[in-house]
Amino acid sequence: MQRHFNPGDFLFRQGDPSDCVMRIERGEVEILRETGDVSIVLGTVEAGQFVGEMGVIERRARNATARASTEVVAEQFSVAEFFQRVSADQGTAQELMLRLSVRLREIEDKIANDLPRAMAKDGAALQQQTTPGPARVLLAADTPTLRGRMGERPITIDEFPFVVGRKLRHGEKVPKRVPDLVLEDHDPHRLSRQHFMIAELHGGLVVRDLESALGTTVNGEAIGTHFQTDVAELRPGVNRIVAGGSGSDFAFSVLVR
Repeated sequence: MQRHFNPGDFLFRQGDPSDCVMRIERGEVEILRETGDVSIVLGTVEAGQFVGEMGVIERRARNATARASTEVVAEQFSVAEFFQRVSADQGTAQELMLRLSVRLREIEDKIANDLPRAMAKDGAALQQQTTPGPARVLLAADTPTLRGRMGERPITIDEFPFVVGRKLRHGEKVPKRVPDLVLEDHDPHRLSRQHFMIAELHGGLVVRDLESALGTTVNGEAIGTHFQTDVAELRPGVNRIVAGGSGSDFAFSVLVR
């Protein structure tokens, strides 16, 4: 079934049941997280991309709102029609498999990164002699607010993964990945307790969103649980990372040497 939406129309709202999937044929859709009376833009979905598929696959309610930012034409599938199309259309199945593969690779990388630490903590005989290499990354604040919280001077990163997250509020649980850079944030929070990390992958450097509430943008590409992928490559030279949706003060410049 084809659906038409005017700018400002909602395709679905956060908390709605996940009873359909849409594929955008024309136009652009904003993905928002609603916190009280505040709506935070996490990123956009463009023509050729699905929206709402993860809620259907995971059988959970919508965890974000989709709103048309332009005139939008979308093809809507019921849950049964969506799974039937995935079964019959090799291209659609490959697209979904790619996204799931990225998530699986993130879990495998997490295990590979965390296992040596866990063994050392448990007193296992793990002796590693490492010689630090030259610094490869400089991380700097890109907004006045963030400079006030992390200082004017760039941070040198020469050990990976490097995790960025929010300072805990009283009573909050310590996240699985304790951030290397802990930053103050206030309600409504833009930064999650463990928001994103910079990690090595296949000889290069990537940014991984760590299932943050509001997602991460890397050089204009939105990543996270609401988008097509959770990982984006860092290119040589200057990159820009924004944590917490459009307009967030948590914007960083990242120099990759």
